Amino acid sequence: MADNAFLDKGVILGFCFFTDPHHRECRRYLFSGETEYFATEQVENIFRNAKDSIIKEHRSQVLRNIQHVKVNYEGVLSESDIEEIQSEINRDENSAWRYLEDFYDDKAGRDVYEITDELREVIREIEQRAEARKETLYSTFQGWLRISSHESVQDELTQLRAQDEEDFWIVIDAHDVAANVPGETELATTNPAEFADDQITEEVLGATAIDSIQLVFVSKGYSPSALRNNSSDSCVPTDVSGDNT
Repeated sequence: MADNAFLDKGVILGFCFFTDPHHRECRRYLFSGETEYFATEQVENIFRNAKDSIIKEHRSQVLRNIQHVKVNYEGVLSESDIEEIQSEINRDENSAWRYLEDFYDDKAGRDVYEITDELREVIREIEQRAEARKETLYSTFQGWLRISSHESVQDELTQLRAQDEEDFWIVIDAHDVAANVPGETELATTNPAEFADDQITEEVLGATAIDSIQLVFVSKGYSPSALRNNSSDSCVPTDVSGDNT
């Protein structure tokens, strides 16, 4: 890992919301190595502006799953029931898909009503646990106020700016850190849509002082069995709410 890392909005929100598909990757990233983490000083605004819509969306998706399972299954769930439930979760439409698939992975042999009651508790905990994680996050990174506008760099980032204005300004902030803080600096992002694009990556790394781009995300090819087989997750500390998810 680099000496310094600038966190984009996706990493911040992915860490705070345990129902976010990228949550485990963000947790591992933020608690590994000796990297110095930086984020915009506007992180509180980022959290507040996104919080209500994320909570509403994730609660809605979990509740929809509860209703589906209660209507279509009864009694003790078998291994095949669990596999079927997981396969019915739409990864393109359900913003909490990864959490739900992982949740069901060890639920074979348990009663459907017991399981759905647990999910109702999840719905009630989303906001409280996000607030607790936000406080943990604040102790992990340094807020960064941009020193310069870097107009010459802005002029070179034409492809990125045309594709995503928000990512454009994140790159400018990350460049500002890289230009003013000793050591190598990487941009950490959950957004492969832009930064897995070779042309965008080449433009960013060529025009800025950023040394590398680190994609912190889970792919749509993820399998819940990977959770059981990934021992590296055990090195991530339990957070302030007392769980390890």
